[in-house]
This record gives sequence, structure tokens and C-alpha cells, in this order.
Amino acid sequence: MPEADALLALHPLVRRLVAERAYAYVEAPEDTARLDARDHLLFLPAHGKAHLESPDIAVVLPELVKALGGEAQLGGAVAGPRTEAALRDAMSLALPAIVVVRGGAPVGAISRMRDWDEYLARLGALLAAPSAATH
Repeated sequence: MPEADALLALHPLVRRLVAERAYAYVEAPEDTARLDARDHLLFLPAHGKAHLESPDIAVVLPELVKALGGEAQLGGAVAGPRTEAALRDAMSLALPAIVVVRGGAPVGAISRMRDWDEYLARLGALLAAPSAATH
């Protein structure tokens, strides 16, 4: 179960991804290895900052999962503060961001809110890329 304080501090639309959609909450960076075998869109919601784009991405994320393969092939997840900080630093990301995770490792990412077609093109390319791809 996620750390209550970190989860409660998130915007309600982000919390809903975990509470109602049963998206994994990835508290520690090493927990990405515990995600199931599907590729995942891991949402980094900008913990500690009331970022205006985070609620928008929280609404779009389930639709992206559907459009890019459906829940049978693609999972959704939300990063906890430690995971977010580690990925932000390792990948030099602006937040909020969506990181494609495959086999517990990041494949690539897209930062900030984008228009639908850009999300589909960029995330689709990351999902189609070999596992050795980087951001």
C-alpha cells in the first residue's frame, strides 16, 4: 500500500488512478522491477508541486493506455516521490512526465502535457522500440 501522506498529497485525479483504476504505485525505484510483464506508462506527477498539467495528464493517461494497446498489453502506474526523483535525475526530465517502463527499466519518456497526436506518435515509437532504446 502506498505511503498515505504521499498519496494524499497528490491531486484527486492522480489519486484516482491508484484508487479506482488500480494502477500500481511505484514507491521505490527498484519497485519498477515488480511491475507485471507488460510495458507500463509510469506517470511522474510532480510530487510536492501543484503542477497545472498533472491533473490533465491523469485524465489522459487511461485513454493513452487504451489507444496504445489496451490494458491487456499495456499497464499504467504512478511513481511515488522517490521513484519520481530518481527517474527525473537519471533521465533529466521536466515534470510531470510519462516514462515507458519495460522489464523494470525505463525505455524513454515524454515530459509535460502534449497534444493527443504527439502523445500517440512519441509514446508509440517508444513502445515499438527495442528494449535498449533511451530517451
